[in-house]
Amino acid sequence: MTTAKTRQEAAAELIRREIFDGKYRPGQRLKQQELARLFGYSTIPIREALRQLAAEGLVVLDPQRGARVVELSSKRLEEIYEVRIHLEAWAASLAVRRMTPEAAARIQAILKKMGQAEITDPEWLALDRELHDSLYACADHEVLRKLISNLRLSAEPYLRLELAKVVGYGPGRQEHRRIFQACLRGNAKGTAQATVAHLRRVAKGLVSYLRKNGR
Repeated sequence: MTTAKTRQEAAAELIRREIFDGKYRPGQRLKQQELARLFGYSTIPIREALRQLAAEGLVVLDPQRGARVVELSSKRLEEIYEVRIHLEAWAASLAVRRMTPEAAARIQAILKKMGQAEITDPEWLALDRELHDSLYACADHEVLRKLISNLRLSAEPYLRLELAKVVGYGPGRQEHRRIFQACLRGNAKGTAQATVAHLRRVAKGLVSYLRKNGR
């Protein structure tokens, strides 16, 4: 039996995916009635789903204008990455001490998939999420992992912009390998530094692009 909670989560996932896929653009209004008809739900789980997405930073709820997809902003992006850099460097250093051979093999398999020549943007982003989450799962710190996951969701629209407008897959492939190799060597400091360098490079390119376009 489908509960109100699972309907809310299912609706949130559908709307989130449409935002990530670019169907709903930054600043676009999200009308509850239209979403309810589109996804086959009542307005109640849609309303709760929009609140959930607002908590994730993907949607803005305005008492006057209703719900809309969050605008891409260089200032907001800098704030997201400032926090991500601190949290993910910490998580990466913790992961080094606690990584199992099974986890290392899983990350190695993800890196191999990310190296495929015919990979698409959606496939890359899904694997990128899986890679970072698999690494941070080794830290065995669920509160930290959840915080990072939420920040990643807030950054996802910007990451799609990075692939389309700013840079291709090459730098990410190199940086991910550096992070993983430092981790395999048991170098917690080096893993954290490689993680910071990766995130700073991504943020710098995106902020530069957004500012050139007046955002």
